Amino acid sequence: MNNVSYIAATMMVGMCLPVMASSNGALGKTLGSPYLATLCAFLIAAIIVSLVITVTRTPLPGIAQVLSTNWVMWLGGVIIAMNILTFSIVPQKIGAGNTIIFFIAGQIISSVLIEHYGWLHYAAHPVNRARAGGIVLLVTGVILIKKF
Repeated sequence: MNNVSYIAATMMVGMCLPVMASSNGALGKTLGSPYLATLCAFLIAAIIVSLVITVTRTPLPGIAQVLSTNWVMWLGGVIIAMNILTFSIVPQKIGAGNTIIFFIAGQIISSVLIEHYGWLHYAAHPVNRARAGGIVLLVTGVILIKKF
């Protein structure tokens, strides 16, 4: 895949977030618990990823390879759980649009900090006036889209 394909795929997945917010919220109401809705989302995701691993014949790691990891490498699972729980609970309280706005704002802020300081094995990319202006424009744009 080239970069255009990756960008298009990422945008398509991003376009699904409001759908996920609505479907998880509705499932949580129907099942009587946002936690059960989150568990169902994880089970469906596990089944789909297991099928992808099977179809692509991805080799499983050995125990030594798994034990050679550090705790930071496992944060993705915690973050996914927080993400799905958030999208199962918060849109029902503040609306899907507001949830997405704050979600995007959080992503922008953390991405800039991570790159500015070179955290998590990213090359340092310090904030300069142009990047700061871009951040302001992105956040302003998201707010304007929601407001009008």
